[in-house]
Amino acid sequence: MKNARLWLGIGSLGLLSACASYYAPLPPVGPVPVISGSAAPGCGSLVVYSAWSCFDDYKTSDHSGYTIYSKDGKRVKWVPNFIEGDFVVEPPTRVSLPAGFYKIKAEGGKYGWVTVPAVIEEGRTTYVYLDGEAHAIDSLANRKDLVKLPDGEIVGWAANPPLN
Repeated sequence: MKNARLWLGIGSLGLLSACASYYAPLPPVGPVPVISGSAAPGCGSLVVYSAWSCFDDYKTSDHSGYTIYSKDGKRVKWVPNFIEGDFVVEPPTRVSLPAGFYKIKAEGGKYGWVTVPAVIEEGRTTYVYLDGEAHAIDSLANRKDLVKLPDGEIVGWAANPPLN
């Protein structure tokens, strides 16, 4: 009986490791290098392309919801992140936030749950790409001012890009 429990425990660890999330630290993602978006004074915008989430009839898909945390780890907001209309044309939910540093916890298409540090600047939009889909930013993959996952997937623009 003791051996059975031991083997059951070892087997369970294998299953749990298969569900592990990616938690390696990433550099902060920042806004697009040009002025973009519109927001209230002192605010910027955040758009997160999180993993796709199917619904009951499997005829519609939306990006999965995510949580925004303050720099000190307090929960700021949960965003359902659904798209209204044609998901090929319309981006995920645009969120207006006061300028500052945040942590975004979202489900990635390949890595499970990922925590991405993000900088929001007044009058600018910060995009976070985690859905594993192709985006226009992918054509700039050789630039040094991008944040990438270990497999090279682009997460977004670096908040503090290198000078060279």
